[in-house]
Amino acid sequence: CNTGCASLGDLGPDCKIVQADLSKNRVAEDLFASAVACFGTVDHLINNASLFPQLNIEETTAEVWEEVMNVHSTTPFFLSRALFLHLKKREVVGSIINMVDTKTSSPTASRPAYYCAKGALLAQTKALAVALGPTIRVNSISPGPILSNGEDSYFTRMAEKLPVKRTGNVDDICQAVRYLLGATFVTGLDLTVDGGQHLL
Repeated sequence: CNTGCASLGDLGPDCKIVQADLSKNRVAEDLFASAVACFGTVDHLINNASLFPQLNIEETTAEVWEEVMNVHSTTPFFLSRALFLHLKKREVVGSIINMVDTKTSSPTASRPAYYCAKGALLAQTKALAVALGPTIRVNSISPGPILSNGEDSYFTRMAEKLPVKRTGNVDDICQAVRYLLGATFVTGLDLTVDGGQHLL
């Protein structure tokens, strides 16, 4: 349990950090146990970790594939399982939000492992909404151009092309997260937050 949260600004003295390498196998159970040790209880899970290797199919090795699938699908699955067992034991309800990607429905050839893994997380959202209900509601958010990964020219083009005529920001995602955390009659939903990119 790491209480060095100075970089998180105004979150206050109750901020704590629990860390693990989600690209490795079998870290979910220990990571979740560490979170419970820090906070006492856990009610919600946001699977937001990501690996974004720009490797085409010829460049994608088995090792890369395994790391990307672990981060985006395998570890989120077992973190979700751990939350379910924790909430069921406490006889309370909670929720899970999985961060997907609006481009999962129209992937490019530049990073097939990433899109396959995000597609698996999207399918997991629907499967676990059924498997974990009514204890846990499971939804996902599919962001569009929110934070630049260094491709600034792409973001400039998207700001001109999107129906809303701008790219997104962190607040746009936070609004969606707040909605899904409180939407007690919503489960199995993928909420697209992309300024209309899916329409292009």
